Amino acid sequence: MHSLEVTDLKISIGGRAIVNGTTFHVGQGQRVCLLGESGSGKSLTASAVLGQLPRNAVTSGSIKVNGIEVLGVPASKRANDARVAMVFQDSAVALNPLVRMREQLVEPLRRHRGLSRVDALELAVELAESVGLPDPENIIDRFPAELSGGQRQRVCIALALACNTRLMVADEPTTALDVVTQKRVLEVLKKYTAGQNTPALLFITHDFAVASELCSDAVVMKDGDVVERGNVHSIFAAPRNPYTRELIRAARSATVEPYIEKFRDELAALREQHEAPALERKIFFDIANVSREYAMPRKRPFAPREMKPALNLTSLVIGAGERVGIVGVSGSGKTTLLRIMLALESTDTGAIVCTGKEVYPAEVKQLKWYRRKVQYVPQDPASTLDPLMTVQGLVKEPLVRLGVQGNHDEMVSEALHAVNLDDRFLNRRANELSGGQAQRLAIARAIATRPDFLLADEPVSGLDLPMRESIVSLMRQVSQERGTGIVVVSHDLSMVASLCERTIVMHGGDVVEDRPTKQLLTSPRHPRTRELLDAIPNLHMVPEGLEIPA
Repeated sequence: MHSLEVTDLKISIGGRAIVNGTTFHVGQGQRVCLLGESGSGKSLTASAVLGQLPRNAVTSGSIKVNGIEVLGVPASKRANDARVAMVFQDSAVALNPLVRMREQLVEPLRRHRGLSRVDALELAVELAESVGLPDPENIIDRFPAELSGGQRQRVCIALALACNTRLMVADEPTTALDVVTQKRVLEVLKKYTAGQNTPALLFITHDFAVASELCSDAVVMKDGDVVERGNVHSIFAAPRNPYTRELIRAARSATVEPYIEKFRDELAALREQHEAPALERKIFFDIANVSREYAMPRKRPFAPREMKPALNLTSLVIGAGERVGIVGVSGSGKTTLLRIMLALESTDTGAIVCTGKEVYPAEVKQLKWYRRKVQYVPQDPASTLDPLMTVQGLVKEPLVRLGVQGNHDEMVSEALHAVNLDDRFLNRRANELSGGQAQRLAIARAIATRPDFLLADEPVSGLDLPMRESIVSLMRQVSQERGTGIVVVSHDLSMVASLCERTIVMHGGDVVEDRPTKQLLTSPRHPRTRELLDAIPNLHMVPEGLEIPA
């Protein structure tokens, strides 16, 4: 008997067919990945398995969990043997921020395993330890906000294991994690799924390298149809479908190895020709002795707050027009630095100086000069763009607010054409755009004022591979054509390699390595840089000994 059988599954919403007769299975002891671009139907298929489809969804076909039909049966009404454990993409949303980890682990243990509170507490500590959480007794006594992203994700896996089910569904659980934390989470999933007494795994992802690291089998979806299925390494080595071939081509270009090989060849050629001196640039950002710490939640009423250091940056200088990548594990200070550079947070000590003027949070009028020079590209444009405003209104808004002189309609059209959105999009609303179009709109909005610098926080982390490739190429093109500098915070070293001339590695709130990207990737000096490179998942095409069918 299979842990999961999906047969001829069809799903339509509002009269629009989204999943068209999908069929696949997950056997006992298997880890199977669902692959495909955004909109391919993979997440909706997973929602059907979990019993979490929208109310207006119309379905047909069959979904059996451990032999029990569950299609159309809400999760709350399913028999115990048909329950499915879930690991969500965003652990911060999946966990209750007001409840300590201890109580969140004890609840499913008591409900699904019938344990007493004492036994549930004991097993909660064991589960926390089993998923690799350090000092588990102390960790589970904390609130979610007191844990790192990787620690929260491991708690989510422990919660899924606590449910004692035979099937686990994980929807993009490592997308928001840095590569070191991602590696640890994948190791935990490997260890606690697909064993004799552990749940089978259905893993939804658009990251082929992660899929090849974790899963034995793959199901590739496009526009609601399954276009290819089979052994994951066989598919990657010899894809039969043109769509799969295109996805794998994009996946190969999204790994860091091709860039390292290319950079090695270029550096060797430069050494033979005597390397040219670095280009002198005018200083744009001058950051010195900047520190920032945050007050942690009180462990009990009236107890003193602990202070957590987030940034302790000695010195950083960025030249005009530079494209700079900032990388590091979660908690290294990257995002705190970016927020301070955006004048959204103040420093405890030190200052950010931009073209000779100090930058700090202030009233809108006082920061107009700075907003004209520096603009922001968000990670999730859906959370920053007003869904009821038109594309034209969204791009025009910063021009009006910052008092930019000139013909605004022409400036809007110019910015949209620069990101390959033509005039047909002018009257569309933000909520009518795809994820890739929304990210292009966010870039158009940022460049409309012709800023000197763009500051970007994980601008492609939530995008599938073809879309990611398109946005990185677009940002590089905008920088080259307009002379716009870019500072991008990312955990994706292949994206940094493709876009940035210089890479900064942060750890513990300070810079530990700062070198040209080519040199840093080909000959890393600091242990933290080597750790980041070693943790990048490889796109395993064919393991040794595997025969590929003709």
